[in-house]
Amino acid sequence: MTTSDGLQWLDGSDLEGHWLIAARNIDPSELLRRAGGIGKEMHLSWAEAEAIEMESDVTILRAGRSGDWSFFLASYGAVVAYGADMDSRIHEISKGTEAVELSQTTNFDTHFIFAVDGETVCTFDPLTDPTPTGREPGRLIPAMIRVGLLDEHGEPIFIDDTEGLQPVKSTYRMAEEEFGISVPREILTDQALSMAIPR
Repeated sequence: MTTSDGLQWLDGSDLEGHWLIAARNIDPSELLRRAGGIGKEMHLSWAEAEAIEMESDVTILRAGRSGDWSFFLASYGAVVAYGADMDSRIHEISKGTEAVELSQTTNFDTHFIFAVDGETVCTFDPLTDPTPTGREPGRLIPAMIRVGLLDEHGEPIFIDDTEGLQPVKSTYRMAEEEFGISVPREILTDQALSMAIPR
């Protein structure tokens, strides 16, 4: 698979929601295990993964590697309850390293999380409130200003205030530029290392 496609294409794809986590300096198999993968590793196309999901109560994570980052991509958005445990899976994945999570459900619940060594460094919702929170909420403010999520004073910019604002695409652009994360478009067509997690 090529690795130069970036992330912004995900916002323009035909996916009914998507869930991406990337972690630095661990291999894809380890990422799948840390994410809660069960059973054996498989090599599946996107269509094969969806067929399994339709027949069982699991989500299939399809994994790959791009530079220093391993990643997985799944349909429909993060498999977590929105609330107190939102960060729990990325906290496990980021132990001893750093990880980035980008998710949008079919209902357009959207979030970005950057975690290091089991703690949320910075998180925000690009659609409803791009104000960063977390242990170091200012860590990504320069990058968020650069891509147009925040104004020059670090204040949030909302869709209602700015015609043509694309906050999800801008968030993915920030992750590309700030962290160097890229997911090849072939993840939707070619077979990829895959593992199931319970819903």
